Amino acid sequence: MARQWAEAPGFDEYVIARGSDLLRTAWLLTGDERGAEGLARATLDAAYPQWSQLVARGAGSYDAELRRALVTTYLHRSRRRRPDALPTSSRTPRPPTGSGLRSADVWHALDELPRQQRVVVALAVLDGLGDTQVAQALDAATGDVRRLREHAVSALAHRLHVREDRVADLLDALVPADPPVDALLARPPRRATSWRAVRDWVAVLAGLAVVAVVVGLVGPRGGGGDVIPPPPPQTLEPLSCRTNAPPPSPPAASAVPLHTRYVAVLVCAQTDEGSVWENSLPPDEPVTAPQALDALVLDQRGTLRSCPVLPEGPAFRVLLRSADGSLTTWANEGLACNGWPALAFYYRALAEQDAGPAVDADGFLGCPSTLGSPGRARSAPTTSVGASLARGTVLTSATACLHPAVLLKTATPPSFRAVRGAVLGAPGLAQLNADLAASGSRRGPRLACGAGPWTFVLRARTSSGRVVELTSGCAREFAVDGRSRDTWPVSRETTSMLRALLVAN
Repeated sequence: MARQWAEAPGFDEYVIARGSDLLRTAWLLTGDERGAEGLARATLDAAYPQWSQLVARGAGSYDAELRRALVTTYLHRSRRRRPDALPTSSRTPRPPTGSGLRSADVWHALDELPRQQRVVVALAVLDGLGDTQVAQALDAATGDVRRLREHAVSALAHRLHVREDRVADLLDALVPADPPVDALLARPPRRATSWRAVRDWVAVLAGLAVVAVVVGLVGPRGGGGDVIPPPPPQTLEPLSCRTNAPPPSPPAASAVPLHTRYVAVLVCAQTDEGSVWENSLPPDEPVTAPQALDALVLDQRGTLRSCPVLPEGPAFRVLLRSADGSLTTWANEGLACNGWPALAFYYRALAEQDAGPAVDADGFLGCPSTLGSPGRARSAPTTSVGASLARGTVLTSATACLHPAVLLKTATPPSFRAVRGAVLGAPGLAQLNADLAASGSRRGPRLACGAGPWTFVLRARTSSGRVVELTSGCAREFAVDGRSRDTWPVSRETTSMLRALLVAN
């Protein structure tokens, strides 16, 4: 349980109060009691000599610093695949009765995750930390952590054949609720710590000696033959809402693509009393992918004929960074429709700029970005003027994706939605093939599905090797490869299946 410290805690006091939380996290990372104690003890041993400096930083720094140290220690250790067996401790509980899963099944699914995803699962799902806190522990961007969390939870749910909201319960049942901390209380021997310090200093001095020898061998040789090393390349600090930016200027119209002028665009919420918007923004997550930059709509005020009824007034600022590092600031009041279309496209760009390749390395179809050209065909060109998805077509693999739609005619300010995806298993493929056996696509009126807050995308491979992309706003009727007059109606069972897989409650 979290505890607020009235004054700086001593080392033993902290371990008694928080050691069990550290052990639970370590247990999920290592998979057994011995490994968890070893990882937690190594973290505390490293923190003990600097404990007075650590607590001097103020309340709350202990947890964050030890969490970062635990993660760093785990990631830098050599990977050891644990056997497909139950954890060694008899205190390890089993998943809830009726889940149909053994503890070994869940451990095996965890072992299949990349190490960073396993860290994110341990901190975000088991410990309940926010993406920003996990990002600090991993020294990563918040957006990267969010994507790692979504991918990891989706992968675990798929491998264990459970809903995503069941993953947290299964993980919580793997580790003891309150593991004993007796093994963590013993202080590390001072001699070992001192020897480590001496060894580190010896390594530093040896490195300096090698550098001196090299400089002596290749130093100045006289004459005009001296080689002047080139200056180091300029590195730009990550674009942040805390970056010192100039005051807002009127947006500049330009016919060239946005990525030719800027390398990053960041929207920062205005939080003072004058702001007309109470929602928040994903913190410090700039749009940087060229395709995503070009998909942003940053039109000047007055360029759109009609605007929805939306709040007017200061709500956010747009920071634009050029390749040379210079910054430009635009106020949302100077953008079309008071900036709400720009914010909607910014959200979509954040969600989709790192959606991944069209085909993953393992051969599964992924959820590629649709920015800039929604519903464009990715399959081989066809010269057919009729329906292109024949009745009786057999799909061998498919992925269902849910992309955030950009709505410009709504009176509701946009909110952030991430891309969701799920690889369909045998039951899902059987459902799609049953619909195809009943009817294929048809050539006729435009897609009747009205626009909604989401765009459903089915990417599938047929038995002939063709990759087909099906898009819809309602999951009842799909346009084939972006052709709105070539549509495939699906059954209610398929619609229900897709919504159950993708739509978050």
